[in-house]
Amino acid sequence: MAITGRRPLSRRRILETAVRFVDREGLDALSMRKLGGELGVEAMSLYNHVPNKGALLDGMVEVLLGELEVPPESDNWEDRIREAYRRFRRMAHDHPDIFSLLITRPPEAMYGVWLAEEFLKTLREAGFEPRMALHAFRALNSYTVGYAMAEIRNFALEPGGSRMGAQQLSEDEFPRLSELKPHLEDVDRDAEFEFGLGLIFAGLRERA
Repeated sequence: MAITGRRPLSRRRILETAVRFVDREGLDALSMRKLGGELGVEAMSLYNHVPNKGALLDGMVEVLLGELEVPPESDNWEDRIREAYRRFRRMAHDHPDIFSLLITRPPEAMYGVWLAEEFLKTLREAGFEPRMALHAFRALNSYTVGYAMAEIRNFALEPGGSRMGAQQLSEDEFPRLSELKPHLEDVDRDAEFEFGLGLIFAGLRERA
């Protein structure tokens, strides 16, 4: 009878296990010792594949970006880019703790470079000059990352958030914020996100 050996340790296996661990337990719970326990090895064994915890965090961002599939090329540049940023936002919901690393540890791996290249290629083929394509890329990135992070951390003023909700504000002192109370209790965040995208694309169409 053949004896099945333990699955060999590899950088990829370590990173994927780290992503699953953080999705389940949170980023603050991650340590090399706990990750080693997940893999059934001593923590020191991990250092043969990832030199330190910083490299581990960078690798997790790499795994995340590797999951992001760019929509197929289309005759409609706007539809392709819209769908790409919808997927980017969904990734934030699927991996909230790791998504925050995109801000604190910007990706240097080819995954991030390749995604930027695809975006710029689409805009250039749509007729945008290089500088305008760059402005569009940064505007859409900033909007999507900011919106997704606000969702993850809970928007200010909304009921149930970690910060003061509008319902706690004095109507006399804050009449404009207070009149938003019914709207903040039932926010359609998908529609709100699309509204923001629409504003950006409306501006881009004028310059196409």
